[in-house]
Amino acid sequence: MRCNILKGEKGIVAVVIALLMTVLLGFTALVVDIGLVASEKQKLQNAIDAACLAGAQDLPDTSKATAAANNYVQLNGYQPSDISITFSKTNTNNDTINIAGTKKVVYTFAKVFGLESTNVHPVAAALKESMGGAFDYTLFSGSKTTTLILNGSSLYVGGDSHTNQNFIANGLNITITGDCEAMGTVTVTGSSINIQNRFPNSAFVDMPDFSETIRLQAVAAGHVYTGNKTYNGSSIVVNGSIYVDGDVTINGSSFVGKGCILATGNIIFNGSNLNQSTSDAVCFYSKNGNITVNGSSIGLDGIVYAPKGTIIMNGSSQTVHGRVIGNTVTINGSSLTIQSGTNELLSLPLNSVRLVK
Repeated sequence: MRCNILKGEKGIVAVVIALLMTVLLGFTALVVDIGLVASEKQKLQNAIDAACLAGAQDLPDTSKATAAANNYVQLNGYQPSDISITFSKTNTNNDTINIAGTKKVVYTFAKVFGLESTNVHPVAAALKESMGGAFDYTLFSGSKTTTLILNGSSLYVGGDSHTNQNFIANGLNITITGDCEAMGTVTVTGSSINIQNRFPNSAFVDMPDFSETIRLQAVAAGHVYTGNKTYNGSSIVVNGSIYVDGDVTINGSSFVGKGCILATGNIIFNGSNLNQSTSDAVCFYSKNGNITVNGSSIGLDGIVYAPKGTIIMNGSSQTVHGRVIGNTVTINGSSLTIQSGTNELLSLPLNSVRLVK
């Protein structure tokens, strides 16, 4: 009798274990398939983000934008049939590309529950904006918390200046030939200071982020570098965009051509006589770091741009035929000339693009 009871209990336990194993395996299967769906959705999201950024560069030409978007989708392992593309306007022309993706994900284990597949539907949109903004100025400080201070002597700004905080001019023989704008106050405490027009309480001006545009252009040209990069020597050719995922150090080099060198970290200029031809134009763009110009008798033709960092001008007899634009700008020394024109703007993309969805 006892033997029969034990046999019955063993049978019940076996049934319970079998049921628990079935439930456990079922939940494991669901977790695996949920992960599969999430991974596929993220992969497609990344693809349509890249497609949006690529396509937006060709707006308002919707045919070219569509072709560029489809190309980037294919480069990321998908087909044009996996996406739908529409365009919208914030201004008078088509300036926004909208992409919706659809991809069927077939379940692996969840089929035991009668679940065959599901669809993922990531979306993205990118807006094309004219550069403008900070690049309308010869000298620009974008910080809302740090005052733009011009210290020293013989400082010359040929064009307009703007700060999103207060402006102070200290020292001797300081000239700004255009407008001097400040969201706060404009204060002059030195002597022989000539500012054509003073505009305190001015409006906020933003600094565009066109780093992704530069990265995409550099990828297409095969000019992407991982790690710190140092430029030595002379006559370095820049025709297009160069993307450095690290710091850039420039020792006694000159640059020929028109384009943009972007570093995700810091950019440091060392030495003297870093001259270029005024027919050339290079934008030195630090995405997340600072830009420091050391030495004397330095000439740069182009744009120095640090939207999240500080531009530090150390030394004397430095000349920038172009524009100095940073989150903050610190000027040490004397005999600094910043003279803007129009040629340096050729180093920039005509427009910037950014994801808005």
